[in-house]
Amino acid sequence: MKAKVRAVGKLQQMAEQQRDRQGQLFVQQRQQADYFQQQLEALGMLKSGCQWQSHVTQQGVNSTMLMNSTRVQGLLNRMLHHHQHEQALMEAECQRSRQQLEASQAKVKSLETVLERWKAKQQYEQARREQKQVEDLINARYRRKPL
Repeated sequence: MKAKVRAVGKLQQMAEQQRDRQGQLFVQQRQQADYFQQQLEALGMLKSGCQWQSHVTQQGVNSTMLMNSTRVQGLLNRMLHHHQHEQALMEAECQRSRQQLEASQAKVKSLETVLERWKAKQQYEQARREQKQVEDLINARYRRKPL
């Protein structure tokens, strides 16, 4: 029984280490997703600023500036699309990591429960053995014949 308790204790330690690593990975992924969100917002603000500028420039500017403005708009659209895609991927990875972290936490919790139960059983059996030894000593004294 002691070997089982030690084995479950080791399993619990390994599960806790794995949970901690998954937690760190989740935090890193969450930071990356937040960074992509900030970049996406910045690109959106830049695009809206360029759209406003293109309306102003259409009134009295040459064709070169208009072509450059159109190119910038196209580039910003591609960048926005790319960042939206990257952010969606990061969110999916974060969700997967969160699920793995929750599963790992549940595993650690179940191992803790098993360990506590086995330790309680081990203590009960030890107390029972000690009680039996005391009873055997008392019975042995009464069984002895007086000299």
